[in-house]
Amino acid sequence: MNCIDAVEGTAKSIIDGLFQLFTESNNDDTEYVRNVKKVMDSTGLFLQNNREITGDPETLKKVIYEYAKDLWLNNLVNNIKTDDKSSEIFLEKVEYHRYYFDHIYNHGTYPL
Repeated sequence: MNCIDAVEGTAKSIIDGLFQLFTESNNDDTEYVRNVKKVMDSTGLFLQNNREITGDPETLKKVIYEYAKDLWLNNLVNNIKTDDKSSEIFLEKVEYHRYYFDHIYNHGTYPL
Protein backbone atom coordinates (compact mmCIF):
# COMPACT_ATOMS: atom_id res chain seq x y z
CA MET A 1 0.00 0.00 0.00
CA ASN A 2 1.34 3.41 -0.88
CA CYS A 3 0.98 6.54 1.23
CA ILE A 4 -1.92 8.10 -0.71
CA ASP A 5 -3.94 4.89 -0.36
CA ALA A 6 -3.32 4.96 3.38
CA VAL A 7 -4.47 8.59 3.61
CA GLU A 8 -7.57 7.84 1.52
CA GLY A 9 -8.38 4.74 3.57
CA THR A 10 -7.98 6.62 6.82
CA ALA A 11 -10.19 9.50 5.65
CA LYS A 12 -12.87 7.07 4.45
CA SER A 13 -12.73 5.23 7.76
CA ILE A 14 -13.29 8.51 9.61
CA ILE A 15 -16.20 9.31 7.26
CA ASP A 16 -17.65 5.86 8.00
CA GLY A 17 -17.51 6.62 11.73
CA LEU A 18 -19.17 10.00 11.24
CA PHE A 19 -21.84 8.39 9.09
CA GLN A 20 -22.50 5.76 11.76
CA LEU A 21 -22.97 8.53 14.34
CA PHE A 22 -25.25 10.33 11.89
CA THR A 23 -27.48 7.28 11.41
CA GLU A 24 -27.56 6.47 15.14
CA SER A 25 -28.41 10.03 16.18
CA ASN A 26 -31.16 12.38 15.17
CA ASN A 27 -29.90 12.41 11.56
CA ASP A 28 -28.76 16.03 11.52
CA ASP A 29 -27.75 16.48 7.87
CA THR A 30 -25.98 19.78 8.46
CA GLU A 31 -23.82 18.38 11.23
CA TYR A 32 -22.82 15.36 9.12
CA VAL A 33 -21.96 17.44 6.05
CA ARG A 34 -20.02 20.04 8.06
CA ASN A 35 -18.04 17.28 9.79
CA VAL A 36 -17.30 15.66 6.42
CA LYS A 37 -16.06 19.00 5.12
CA LYS A 38 -13.76 19.40 8.12
CA VAL A 39 -12.28 15.93 7.51
CA MET A 40 -11.76 16.77 3.84
CA ASP A 41 -10.23 20.17 4.53
CA SER A 42 -7.92 18.72 7.16
CA THR A 43 -6.89 15.89 4.85
CA GLY A 44 -6.27 18.38 2.04
CA LEU A 45 -4.15 20.57 4.32
CA PHE A 46 -2.12 17.55 5.43
CA LEU A 47 -1.48 16.63 1.80
CA GLN A 48 -0.53 20.20 0.86
CA ASN A 49 2.00 20.21 3.68
CA ASN A 50 3.34 16.81 2.63
CA ARG A 51 3.66 17.10 -1.15
CA GLU A 52 5.83 13.98 -1.31
CA ILE A 53 2.64 11.92 -0.74
CA THR A 54 0.79 13.31 -3.75
CA GLY A 55 1.09 16.24 -6.08
CA ASP A 56 -2.68 16.69 -6.38
CA PRO A 57 -4.55 16.81 -3.06
CA GLU A 58 -7.71 18.05 -4.81
CA THR A 59 -8.22 14.70 -6.51
CA LEU A 60 -8.30 12.93 -3.16
CA LYS A 61 -10.68 15.55 -1.76
CA LYS A 62 -13.05 14.87 -4.67
CA VAL A 63 -12.89 11.12 -4.05
CA ILE A 64 -13.63 11.57 -0.35
CA TYR A 65 -16.41 14.06 -1.09
CA GLU A 66 -18.16 11.66 -3.47
CA TYR A 67 -17.70 8.81 -0.99
CA ALA A 68 -19.31 10.77 1.86
CA LYS A 69 -22.10 12.08 -0.36
CA ASP A 70 -22.88 8.62 -1.74
CA LEU A 71 -23.06 7.13 1.76
CA TRP A 72 -25.53 9.81 2.81
CA LEU A 73 -27.56 9.70 -0.40
CA ASN A 74 -27.79 5.89 -0.49
CA ASN A 75 -29.10 5.92 3.07
CA LEU A 76 -31.69 8.50 2.09
CA VAL A 77 -32.71 6.59 -1.05
CA ASN A 78 -33.18 3.42 0.97
CA ASN A 79 -35.51 5.30 3.33
CA ILE A 80 -37.69 6.96 0.66
CA LYS A 81 -41.04 5.19 0.67
CA THR A 82 -41.96 4.32 -2.90
CA ASP A 83 -42.66 1.26 -4.95
CA ASP A 84 -41.20 2.77 -8.11
CA LYS A 85 -37.62 3.97 -7.68
CA SER A 86 -37.50 4.89 -11.37
CA SER A 87 -40.44 7.28 -11.16
CA GLU A 88 -39.95 10.94 -12.01
CA ILE A 89 -40.95 12.05 -8.51
CA PHE A 90 -38.40 9.71 -6.93
CA LEU A 91 -35.65 10.88 -9.28
CA GLU A 92 -36.53 14.52 -8.53
CA LYS A 93 -36.24 13.82 -4.80
CA VAL A 94 -32.83 12.25 -5.30
CA GLU A 95 -31.65 15.17 -7.45
CA TYR A 96 -32.96 17.67 -4.89
CA HIS A 97 -31.03 15.91 -2.12
CA ARG A 98 -27.85 15.97 -4.20
CA TYR A 99 -28.30 19.73 -4.43
CA TYR A 100 -29.15 19.90 -0.71
CA PHE A 101 -25.91 18.11 0.26
CA ASP A 102 -23.84 20.34 -2.05
CA HIS A 103 -25.47 23.48 -0.67
CA ILE A 104 -24.78 22.54 2.94
CA TYR A 105 -21.21 21.60 2.02
CA ASN A 106 -20.58 24.91 0.26
CA HIS A 107 -22.48 27.23 2.63
CA GLY A 108 -22.44 25.43 6.00
CA THR A 109 -26.21 25.53 6.32
CA TYR A 110 -29.42 25.28 4.36
CA PRO A 111 -32.02 28.04 4.36
CA LEU A 112 -35.34 27.07 5.88
